Parts: sequence; structure tokens; C-alpha cells
Amino acid sequence: MRRLLPVIAALLALLLGTYWYASPYLALRHMQAAAQARDAERLNAQVDYPRLRESLKGQFSSRLAHELGGDAGSQDALGQLGAALGTTLGSALGDRLIDALVQPEMVMRALTEAELRPRMGHDKPDEGSATKPAVTWTSERVNLNTLVVYGHRQADAPEDRLALVFERSGFADWKLTEIRLPAPQTH
Repeated sequence: MRRLLPVIAALLALLLGTYWYASPYLALRHMQAAAQARDAERLNAQVDYPRLRESLKGQFSSRLAHELGGDAGSQDALGQLGAALGTTLGSALGDRLIDALVQPEMVMRALTEAELRPRMGHDKPDEGSATKPAVTWTSERVNLNTLVVYGHRQADAPEDRLALVFERSGFADWKLTEIRLPAPQTH
């Protein structure tokens, strides 16, 4: 019996370590299942909405500055003005817009369709699998506490992929903390 005790302890440690390492992938599957089942309560437990909103506000502000033709590091006065205007408008409009848009429905859509836009009134929530876009999911383990999952819709350009960032919250719990928008198109 004494010889068996270290073997059992080693086996338990191996199982626990395997579960710990695989936990972000299990959490992702759990969240995607909740999103497909449209179970907002189960999904909300694994989303850090304040951090998610903050990440999107910053991206929206910089995207608006870019769209207005501005670059804060530009030597061109017009470029600097566009960047300042974009940042100001992005902060004023973006904060309220992001607060209103970042809801369980939108997170569900990001997890299932790799798309970050609200469902329009003419969109039907459960149209069937034939109309859902084909999505390829890949992941990158940044470190032991961060996993980035990329969703690419096959109808989109290769660089148009949505990134979902998950961070460890406790021993084996993970939360969605950030959604990274695709890079803006440069012309």
C-alpha cells in the first residue's frame, strides 16, 4: 500500500495539471455551447463586461481617428487635427455606443459567427445552419494565463479575423476580457 500511495499522488497531480492546462479550451467550448443555446445567464458568468467594453472603446476611438484621416504621430497638421477630432468624437460617441452594444447577444454572435455587430431587426436569430457563416477557429496560447482565439469567416478576407482574448480567473476559470477588431483597411 505504501508503494501505491506515491503512484496515486503522481497520477492525481498529472490529471490536475492536465485539467489546469486544458481549462481555457474547455471554457471556450462551454461558452460557445452557451452562445449556441442562447443561454445568456451561463454566458454572462464567463464574460468580464467592464474590461470588454473598455477594450472596445479604445479600439473604436483609434479606428475613428484613422477613418478621419488622422495620425497622432503625423507631421501634417491636418493629420494631427483628424486624429484629435477622431479621438474626441470616439470618446464622446463611442463610450455610449459601446455601452449600449456590448450585451450578451453581441457576445454570443462573436462566439458563434466571429462577427461583432448587433443583430438587425430583419435578421432572424435562429435561421438555421445553412445561412450561418462558415467560421474557422484557431488559437494562440500567449502565456499560461492568456489565450487568444481567432475566428475567421471564410467569406471574408484573410486579414479580417476577430480575436477573442480569454484570461485566467482563479485556478481553472477563464473569462472573456477583450475582443480585438480586425485591422482597418488601408488604401
